[in-house]
Amino acid sequence: MIAPLAYLILCAVCTLFAFKRHPIYGFYFYLASFYVHPPSRWWNYMLPSLRWALISAVVAVLAVLVHRGRLSAKPFWLGNAPAKILTLYCILMWVQCAWALDLETHLDGATKFVKFLVAFWLVYRLVDTKEMLRNFMFAHAAGCALLGIMCQFVGREGNRLDGVGGPGLDDANTLGMYLATGIICSLGIFLTHKDWRRWASLGMMVVILNGFVLANSRGSFLGLVAGGLVVLVCKAREHRKMFWVLAMVGVMGFSVIVDKTFVDRMFTIGDVVEDSEDADMSARSRVELYKAQLQMAADYPMGVGYRGTATLSARYLDRKWLARDNGIDDPDAARTSHNTLMTTLVEQGVAGLLLFLCLLGWLLVSIVRVRAMNKRGVDTELITLSAAICGALVVVVVAGSATDYLMAEVQFWLFAALVSALQLGGALGPVRQQPGGPALHPMTRLQP
Repeated sequence: MIAPLAYLILCAVCTLFAFKRHPIYGFYFYLASFYVHPPSRWWNYMLPSLRWALISAVVAVLAVLVHRGRLSAKPFWLGNAPAKILTLYCILMWVQCAWALDLETHLDGATKFVKFLVAFWLVYRLVDTKEMLRNFMFAHAAGCALLGIMCQFVGREGNRLDGVGGPGLDDANTLGMYLATGIICSLGIFLTHKDWRRWASLGMMVVILNGFVLANSRGSFLGLVAGGLVVLVCKAREHRKMFWVLAMVGVMGFSVIVDKTFVDRMFTIGDVVEDSEDADMSARSRVELYKAQLQMAADYPMGVGYRGTATLSARYLDRKWLARDNGIDDPDAARTSHNTLMTTLVEQGVAGLLLFLCLLGWLLVSIVRVRAMNKRGVDTELITLSAAICGALVVVVVAGSATDYLMAEVQFWLFAALVSALQLGGALGPVRQQPGGPALHPMTRLQP
């Protein structure tokens, strides 16, 4: 009874504060619905049968519209490169309805992409100051800490931890990737805060890291290492000492949390190039899938639509590499994509691949811009927070080399947050008034 009551109280308070104080509380409501996802909880029967995610999204959007005259002036949301690229990708998906192999599934994917663009807009409009950027990161990290607690209660079966989160978070790889982004965001908060939130972020890191170990995802582990390196390179010089102190403590703490199952699975990363009987079949299957996807792309250069790899897999892969839900003779056996780059190539064709590469190119340039902020005397806290956002995005990209994260919603939030951070740091030029908006100073904001 306590869990559903606490959730209802949180939703009510966030809704009230979203309209009375600041629309960021509407986003907190949305994140609560995303990470808790009541339909996936055992106590769901105690709640009204409502679409909580939709309700929270409507509350957040309406709150932004109600307070739009009091939020900081920002350039029009479509004026930045990620928004343009993602919008073009969305348009491409809708155009593909004319030739998608599985139209019903493709329409579902195209609709999801529109929803994620709304989420991009929402985060972009909300993150108008350094404090709002930090609040966004803290809320995301708190959601990941909640997932970490759920991981502990559910426990690992064999070497996998599935079914912890709701849709989009119910597999171990995606769960591990989200948790890794939460660790990086917690790191940014720890380095830039000096009050209770510093120690809260440290506690969240411990909880999230425990869940990360239980998720046991190889791709997410590589992503976490890569994201940490980005923070190391791009953080403000003033936070160097604190970073290394935390890094040493983290290594010692990780050695205590990690277990043999996690270590054994990480050592199978190299099996993608092995062809022995002892090599991990999951790792080897990815290589076979990449080869098949290259052939799919050659046969369908315009793409085959959302989840097209699964539709074509039985024609291009040996049956031993296909996933089966109903035994070895399962007629519906298929294999979904396990690489975001290859997903864009097979499903959205050459045009989709080029758009995705443009997005990666912008991220690389942004990392350079954040690093250059040190030379321009930008606020040190903003530099490190921006570095953490870059690191979290790198987690998604690197982890996406082993799993399909084209539809991972967290990257839409992070891209919007990074654009806002670069604007605040002056890395994208001066802030211009939004068409039809009030003439506010860039740092004018509504107090939360």
